[in-house]
Amino acid sequence: MSRMVNPIQHNPTSAPTSLATPLPNQPSTTPALKVAVLVSGNGSNLQVLIDAMQAGELPIHIVGVISNNKDAYAVSRATNADIDTAVLSHITADHALHGENIGKRMGIKTFERHALQQLNQWQPDLIVLAGFMRVLSSDFINQVPAPMINLHPSLLPKYKGLDTHQRVLDAADAQHGCSVHIVTAELDAGTVLTQAVLLVNGQQSAEALQSRVQQLEHQILPWTVLLIAKGVLDVAQLKADAATPSYLPSLPLKLWLDV
Repeated sequence: MSRMVNPIQHNPTSAPTSLATPLPNQPSTTPALKVAVLVSGNGSNLQVLIDAMQAGELPIHIVGVISNNKDAYAVSRATNADIDTAVLSHITADHALHGENIGKRMGIKTFERHALQQLNQWQPDLIVLAGFMRVLSSDFINQVPAPMINLHPSLLPKYKGLDTHQRVLDAADAQHGCSVHIVTAELDAGTVLTQAVLLVNGQQSAEALQSRVQQLEHQILPWTVLLIAKGVLDVAQLKADAATPSYLPSLPLKLWLDV
């Protein structure tokens, strides 16, 4: 486990808008959804979930964060919030099996073995991939103790994989956005639960477009987690048969946002 004690300077303008307005003196009866988060980088979407959890706007308990990058700022965000954190980037004495070299970067099989052990210990209800940058094996996906969702920066099924913002500009698409989908063995191919959509300004750079899409991410991810926590979206059932509940419009549910 890794814990850091230095305070983090967080920009309050990146926090999501209020997700729910509770009635006075009416405590929520929704049990907290236990969530584990896998990260690789800055962790701005993790911070949004932390802020919403701490503000009482999301009925979740983030039970732990796993990073495959020891230098990821997301690790600092998690430890600053007193969340259990497992850094699985390089083999340590605690991780090494016979014949494995301490200090060597973990291969995907080694990472998955230790990540699965950690997830089984935490026993989350939901696993969120938020800026996690490794492709997971079908064995791992099938063995984890809870459904997994991933936040992807495109309007799936278009632009699976990397460099989505530049690909949108190169194709002169009128719309762009981000998707939250169920993780399956096929890359970025699971059932899309929600999408946030914006109009593309073709004069913008890929970096400027990425920044706009990130603002959408900070709203679509907590909204989706809220729908799951409230039982509106049953991810386990949707993963099993991909059938949309009759009381919902067809998936994906979409937010049109002006950013």
